[in-house]
Amino acid sequence: MWVVRSLIRRLADRFATAVASRVVRILHERTDRSDAQYAALAVLRDRYPAFAGLTGSELRVFSQNGEDGVIAEIFARIGAPTRTFVEFGVGAGTECNTRLLAEVLGWSGVYFEPDPVAFPALAARYEHRPDVVTVNAAIIPATVDEQFAAAGVAAEPDLCSIDVDGSDYWIWRALTRYRPRVVVIEVNAALPPDERWVQPEDAPPWDETDAFGASLGALRALGADKGYRLVHWDMTGVNACFVRDDLADAFPDAPVLRAPNQGLRGGRHPAGSRPFDAV
Repeated sequence: MWVVRSLIRRLADRFATAVASRVVRILHERTDRSDAQYAALAVLRDRYPAFAGLTGSELRVFSQNGEDGVIAEIFARIGAPTRTFVEFGVGAGTECNTRLLAEVLGWSGVYFEPDPVAFPALAARYEHRPDVVTVNAAIIPATVDEQFAAAGVAAEPDLCSIDVDGSDYWIWRALTRYRPRVVVIEVNAALPPDERWVQPEDAPPWDETDAFGASLGALRALGADKGYRLVHWDMTGVNACFVRDDLADAFPDAPVLRAPNQGLRGGRHPAGSRPFDAV
């Protein structure tokens, strides 16, 4: 009888150990280390003031990646005369590139969000802020100028953030009556950064593969045509920052080129098969 109890106890111990190991492994896999990495980067930047480029300024408060810190550093260098922004593709506004500006620094601006489920939370977030306008609509290239005008977007907003998982290039190209001082726009880092590829303007909604959006080369060429210079590409390869040519001398360092590195762990979307257009 004692032998049987001993055997059962050993089996129970092994089972408990296996379960505990599995739990630890799951927790480790789910733990987001990027917050600590961004914080460490900020310490290095402060310790070594000659830290090149804007990468050392990446820091996340409300942004998806390190955009909060980079945007703050950009405006520390060029100023923000109007303290205004426009952003679309923000969901409920919990994680976006301008929440820090609106809620901490008191900037005014306009949010466009088409999702009928997410929009009520976005609108409620700013219901007592008449200087922050929320519009339940999708931005499309054919009417972007008219949509900006109807929402009261400033003629030269300090920041325009574009993240719609697809037609970002075409929206920026169609924006002609507005001259943001800074544009933050989503990039497809899976595409060669020195080539000019963009999804067709009439492409269907994103299918969550890497067949979407535009290459850095395409966005860089478009920016040059519109009078903007690339000043930063974030470490995850998700967003690129462009500054208007008349302000870009404040950023002498060449941006580092990126590959997909979602979550700072090399994550990427599965391969897609949709075609791209050369531009």
